[in-house]
Amino acid sequence: MISDKGFTEVIEEGPTVGLTITWLRDFIFNYYINPIIHDTGYNPVNTLTWALVLAPLCIILVLKLLRRFGLAIDEAFIAAVSPYIFLGAALRVVEDAELISPPISYILITPLIYLLLILYAISVLLLAYKLYHRRYKLVFASIGLISLIATLVIIIIFNNVHEHLWLPWVIPAVIGITGAITSIIYVIGTKLHLHFLYSRLNLAALGAHMLDAASSYIGIDLLGYQGKHVLENLIVSYMGTAAGMFILKLGILIPGLYILDTQLGDDSDTDLRNILLLAIIIVGLGPGVRNTLVALGI
Repeated sequence: MISDKGFTEVIEEGPTVGLTITWLRDFIFNYYINPIIHDTGYNPVNTLTWALVLAPLCIILVLKLLRRFGLAIDEAFIAAVSPYIFLGAALRVVEDAELISPPISYILITPLIYLLLILYAISVLLLAYKLYHRRYKLVFASIGLISLIATLVIIIIFNNVHEHLWLPWVIPAVIGITGAITSIIYVIGTKLHLHFLYSRLNLAALGAHMLDAASSYIGIDLLGYQGKHVLENLIVSYMGTAAGMFILKLGILIPGLYILDTQLGDDSDTDLRNILLLAIIIVGLGPGVRNTLVALGI
């Protein structure tokens, strides 16, 4: 039997619980689900969640899995992963071009696209390792390259790219800006004997993000595109130009690479350092390639 007092407490708590559930549901839909369904880009909440929760979790799980199978995360491994980064960018263009319809298209939107590519790449990697133990990196990279080429062919055929306005100057412009800034950093690093500025993987990370910044600058400032990233939009609204992305990225990357180089420089930390560098390369190169393809007219 419930006393009058207990019954009153249940009555009073019911609406509170209901309001809490409603608030939580609205919060999840507004900040996580709707941006995927409507592809509206990033907001401060999901940006922090992907950066502080999902990305570290994926890095930890992948690192543990690779260590379990005794797979070293070296420069050759990262090079073998690169076709899958380009594949992810191409798949985002598939979604941009609306070549597939919802709800299937949702898996090609962040963060689901990253999870999809991780699962695909890991599956191919482990299969290649099992079947071609000594040549697994070559097989792994080859399958990624074939997947990339197939995706680009699909885009070209079904997106009617011949009917679009092509801007062929975009690619040399993006590569030229990226190469110039990366070369300057390399020269400064070698002249001042700053190893973290000219080691190959660090330079690849810097180049990936300079590519992203260059493609954003050309797309937003010269072609009138709208950025989807929170920091990108803040930079543009505050400075009036996406060129501020170069300053922002260098201001974050240079100290970050220095910390990685000095704090994780031991051989025992090589896998951890390299997978962190791989993650940095992915979040720069993926969006940069996608932006370039979109600006090109694909």
